[in-house]
Amino acid sequence: MIKILHIAIPCPLRQRFDYLSTEDNQDWTPGLRVKVPFGSRQLIGIVLQVSEIEADRDISKLKPILEKIDSTPILNDELFNLINWVSFYYHHPIGDCFQAALPKKLRHGETAELKTETFWYEKQPSELTEVTLGKKQDKILTFLKQHQTGLSQRQIKQQLGECKSSLLSLETKGIIRSSTRPKLALPLVEIEPACDLNEEQQIAVDTVWQKRQEFTPYLLQGITGSGKTEVYIQLSEQMLAEGKQVLILIPEIGLTSQFVQRFKQRLAVNIVVLNSSISDGERKQGWLLAQAGLADIVIGTRSAVFTPLTSAGLIILDEEHDSSYKQQDGLRYHARNVALVRAKKLAIPIILGSATPSLESLYHVRQKRYQLLSLTKRAGGAKLPKVRVIDSSGSDTQNGISQKLLQTIKKHIENDNQVILFINRRGFAPVLMCHECNWQAACTGCDARMVVHYHRNILFCHHCGLIQRLPEKCPTCQSGDLKNYGAGTEKVEHSLQRLFPKTPVLRIDRDTTQRVNAFTDLISDIKQGGAKILVGTQMLAKGHDFHDVTLVGVLDADQGLYSADFRATESLAQLITQVTGRAGRGEKEGEVLIQTEQPQHEFWKNLIKQGYQYTADDLLQQRIEMAMPPAGSLCVIRAEEKDQTLAMQFLTEVLTIFNQTIQQDVIIMGPVPAIMEKKAGRYRAQLLLSTQHRRCLHQLLDQHIQSISALKLARKVRWSIDIDPVDLL
Repeated sequence: MIKILHIAIPCPLRQRFDYLSTEDNQDWTPGLRVKVPFGSRQLIGIVLQVSEIEADRDISKLKPILEKIDSTPILNDELFNLINWVSFYYHHPIGDCFQAALPKKLRHGETAELKTETFWYEKQPSELTEVTLGKKQDKILTFLKQHQTGLSQRQIKQQLGECKSSLLSLETKGIIRSSTRPKLALPLVEIEPACDLNEEQQIAVDTVWQKRQEFTPYLLQGITGSGKTEVYIQLSEQMLAEGKQVLILIPEIGLTSQFVQRFKQRLAVNIVVLNSSISDGERKQGWLLAQAGLADIVIGTRSAVFTPLTSAGLIILDEEHDSSYKQQDGLRYHARNVALVRAKKLAIPIILGSATPSLESLYHVRQKRYQLLSLTKRAGGAKLPKVRVIDSSGSDTQNGISQKLLQTIKKHIENDNQVILFINRRGFAPVLMCHECNWQAACTGCDARMVVHYHRNILFCHHCGLIQRLPEKCPTCQSGDLKNYGAGTEKVEHSLQRLFPKTPVLRIDRDTTQRVNAFTDLISDIKQGGAKILVGTQMLAKGHDFHDVTLVGVLDADQGLYSADFRATESLAQLITQVTGRAGRGEKEGEVLIQTEQPQHEFWKNLIKQGYQYTADDLLQQRIEMAMPPAGSLCVIRAEEKDQTLAMQFLTEVLTIFNQTIQQDVIIMGPVPAIMEKKAGRYRAQLLLSTQHRRCLHQLLDQHIQSISALKLARKVRWSIDIDPVDLL
């Protein structure tokens, strides 16, 4: 018998590939990594299945594998099956799905071995010899006596300074001994006592704990500042006491440091952080620690949902409404959906936390698929801020800031408080225009304007990344009368520094946080009171706890009111509610001023007077009536190509294939050009599939995916399938 290995290869082809086993007596198990020849390259694949065939069968076209990398599967059965489900549900090539789940170094074939470090122990009295010790050696020995389970060399250095030579000397004298252990993240030395929970928090903890051995999705809906993180911490502590691991997902890297710090201050456990800000080596080590059961808590962004766990007890998704959980290229998975499926397969509870839940989660609460846990009071007795709308349609605004807002800023600064000004647009100005010939700075690769970045003296396209030097004269008529219009964070910062010359102004956006640890340093500066006026994008809106912020001003708040995106109003309501929640979180009362040119708009009346829940319920009812998500299901098939006609031509051929099936459950719309048709030099088009029955949509795709992949244009144009898209732009 000859063994045939069916292998997932990281490539865009929707199939598995067959290779020959080099040795018949080798133990082949699904989940092993192998190196294989693939065209002119050598790639790392994952064994999906093993078959045996008769020796007389023709195998001349099959190539043997080059190397078996693992002796045991890199993926356990639970994670292996989850990735197969992801490939099936999102109709994405299986090889790419495994790539998304593995750290980079493991994808590239590095050994799955944990980094180790030296640990030191005091020898038993019967083993000791009488010797004279120096001062440093005596300190080391005293320190080790206090920790009978041993200390790592890092921990000793952290407390006593560099002492490698002293440790080696003590070992030579027979007083201490050493061993190696896997390298872990260091817990904090001093642990803070647990906080007292209010009645609502205690109910939330008790409810989840009672059903800890079964799959139950919980929506933890708590107003901003209501203490959701404290609920997470106390539940995690109880899970850890039973020897269980906890997986916590957060939407953005910027929230990681303060979130991890909260857990470290309270729990003396091994916490692993997984996000793109850490090195590839650290990511691999953290992943392997979790796989070995040595990570008690895993905290990470979207891709951390694929972290292997040996004894999972709880999954937590903080800010579950955040669109950052949806991958927008490659494998377009939604971490919230994958986490829910994973929790179901593991038979463990999952908590989705948010002050502004997604309409999907609220819909599932209505359908009794999720259990609602409510936190309606701010922790510590803090009061919600007063919210007012300012009409900014008049001429009294100065670089986007109204006189009324400026006066209020001045009052709060004089009282030694902090102010946040939120504008969801970075850069100096979104438009640069010539007054002689009406020329506007436009991107050559996109249907978009170039944004002025004054401090860097450039024009920058926020869609494709094109950078040009800021012109001094109009490139069309050579006039020097160039003016910029609109305002971004940079212009607002510039204006405030001029208006308040003695007040420190801090800008927080993607441009000021590119350096490693820059965001953490800025947040630390804010908490220490170093900056009085904070100007930022939505990076400032999420989860931060600034006790001295008493005023939040929202500039240019109307952007989401008239968007073509069907989720725009929901996103605007969430963003405004989140950013207003930054005010008055401590003992000081807060207020919020929202600038809008549409103060009488029904949206503002509902959101401010009735609150987010009322607005969300109204939007949800509209979606239900229109059979739009979450009451219906969508799929977008996208295509793009440098030739303007080919993307539309490919999607027209896809439509023809779909029309071969007589069915009425899936409505197919298009193909049409994307709203921004040209992006990064490619012309984009899309085909929209809509249904009230999710299964019918998947059946239609399953039936025709091979025919679509076989089209000649399928190998020429870039195309993708986006299940449950977060936008249709």
